[in-house]
Amino acid sequence: MLRCSRYLWVFTIFMIGFPVFYLIFVALIFELKSKGVVAVALSPLFWIASIFWICTGFGVQRMRQWSWYTFGAAQVFITYLNALNLVSYSESHFKGYAFILTLVIQFFVFRVVQSEIRVPFLFPRISWWESGIAGMHHLNVEVSHSKSASGVSTVQMLDISNKGCYLKSPLDFEPFERVKIKIIGYGQEVDVPGQIVWNAKSTVTHPKGIGVKFYDLNRKRRRQVKIISQRFEREKDKNEGSRLSSPST
Repeated sequence: MLRCSRYLWVFTIFMIGFPVFYLIFVALIFELKSKGVVAVALSPLFWIASIFWICTGFGVQRMRQWSWYTFGAAQVFITYLNALNLVSYSESHFKGYAFILTLVIQFFVFRVVQSEIRVPFLFPRISWWESGIAGMHHLNVEVSHSKSASGVSTVQMLDISNKGCYLKSPLDFEPFERVKIKIIGYGQEVDVPGQIVWNAKSTVTHPKGIGVKFYDLNRKRRRQVKIISQRFEREKDKNEGSRLSSPST
């Protein structure tokens, strides 16, 4: 079964244990008295937020696509819950600073989860107007899998990070199928093992393809993937800038 990274796993523990950790957090940061803590614990909004955070924790642990949406809903609920608790129950003299602190923490968690599961697995950084354009920036790579007679297919890599990549392909892959990607470019040649975490249908935001999460990368492979990712993004930004600055025909 597909699992998230150990780093992200730590965050999911707090998500799953949200009802307990949140009450401790607000009691300390918002300076709630015992009556205030009890009032928060009995609030329907608190339990709605808890349900979304717990679902998100389990979903992120298993790298489920729906966890990104429950995560967004959980962020909305906790923001409103924090504001309500500060106004209604807090005894703190620094309510504004306390609320800002909660927003900073939320933003940090958002960035961590986003970097781990959103890009490029769920929503590759492909502008809607680029979809289906043959001239869009890509890198041809070879994928070893079970869907072709030769066991190897050449596909287009449209997005890459240190965690995984998005590949444009007309083939249908099995969920969580393990593949091996051979990347040659920017002075690097590396075979990267990966696992499919998203079978994407063609839409206005991305062409049909697969999101692949890398795994078992040693230090040399991580360094090579990082170099390829950085160079790929620079080339992509350069091509986008040239296209936007060129006159319409």
